[in-house]
Amino acid sequence: MVCTVKMGNYPNFTQREQWTISGNGDHGMKYNDAVESWEITGCENSSVVFYEHGDHNRGQQANVLTNGKYTKYNESKWINSHGPYASDVNGVSAAKIQSPGSESLVNGGTINATIDIPDGEGPSGGGDKHVMHANWNNYLKPNQDHGLSDHCPGATWKAWQHAKTADKPAKALCQWPITENNMASLAASDKTHVKGKYNTIINRVCNAIKNDNPNFKTGRANNETCWDLVNTQNFMKDYCFKENRMSDNSLCSKSSLGDSYDILATEYCVANPDKEFCKCYNVVNYETVCANRPTSVGCAKAKEVYDKYVGFNIPDPNVYLPCGDACKGANNYQPPGHDDGCSGTINACVMSIEIGEANDEVNAACNIDSTSGLTKSGSGGSGGSSSVPLSTTQTSDLEKTVAEMKKQKEDEDEEAKKTKKKLLVGGGGGGIVSSISCLILLVIIVMVMSKKKGGGRRR
Repeated sequence: MVCTVKMGNYPNFTQREQWTISGNGDHGMKYNDAVESWEITGCENSSVVFYEHGDHNRGQQANVLTNGKYTKYNESKWINSHGPYASDVNGVSAAKIQSPGSESLVNGGTINATIDIPDGEGPSGGGDKHVMHANWNNYLKPNQDHGLSDHCPGATWKAWQHAKTADKPAKALCQWPITENNMASLAASDKTHVKGKYNTIINRVCNAIKNDNPNFKTGRANNETCWDLVNTQNFMKDYCFKENRMSDNSLCSKSSLGDSYDILATEYCVANPDKEFCKCYNVVNYETVCANRPTSVGCAKAKEVYDKYVGFNIPDPNVYLPCGDACKGANNYQPPGHDDGCSGTINACVMSIEIGEANDEVNAACNIDSTSGLTKSGSGGSGGSSSVPLSTTQTSDLEKTVAEMKKQKEDEDEEAKKTKKKLLVGGGGGGIVSSISCLILLVIIVMVMSKKKGGGRRR
């Protein structure tokens, strides 16, 4: 909207002469020394100064006004109908309109703000010619700072926008390039009215650039950044769910997100099961993720292990799936309790005993201690025994061995049926007697599991 000023030579706009000026620049009056009323519109981002003379550098009376209606007569019949009293400048003959231009709320852009000034620290809109002279000398003389740097520290464009009137305080209009140094200058002010406006400005800045530059320093203590200031969960989600930020951006780490991390990581993995970041999550939630979407990252390998556990009748097999490689790595979300089933071990005793001539006697024992692993013992015959304590991450070799031995055992059972020979197998102090040589495989699998509290089946 273009800043426009309508003026008249009568205290209202229904009688005698009216004329209008608009847009940036120096403007003369159609009728010099004749302004008795003003109507200003569209000037919220402009400064409009009225001068007694065309040469603004001469000592003179001056006033500055913003949007609204004003009358030069301090009488109730005019004020009530046509706006507040706006001083008795002896003959307005010129006006200057200027603007900092539109703001650009982007990283490296600009921001504009109007600051209300405490009484006594800015120009006055009402008073006699002496007050109007003081306005020019103290605040409205061209090319002077006139205290604006105290009210707009760090601003590169600044001007008075309004002299105090009955309905408005004095106001300054300023523009800042969006830089950390400028925000720090604002934050360092000890003036209450500046601190209040700074809070508004930095909130606007951070909400505008939070996604492009979340590490932008606000100027406050402890190196506060826009990320720290605008730390709502919705903002965190908007930022962290873009690209691969959940896995490779430090602002999206657990230390940065705090209590929101597990909430956001879970939501992210539900929506992105093919991301490497979600491999552990998928495996932990095998029965809801992998069972329904087997192509999700980590699920193919988890299914191989799961099926083998089921084949060995291991209870709650999904509890142990996260104990392998699926939940390793720094950029891999590990849900709370993912390793609840990983503190135990699966202890297995695999024994191969070869029986020699008839009347050989074999005593075999497999003693399993869940704290120290297995011990072995054996006597007689030419065979031997071995015992191996296996963690849940080392089951593949055991599974292969057991499968081979199972096949061999089935073959021997079939051979025994054909020859109709009787075999007697004893554990501990039992004995085995045979009239022919044969091979007996004894497989004992004992699982000793010590689960942490809460390590039940995951759904």
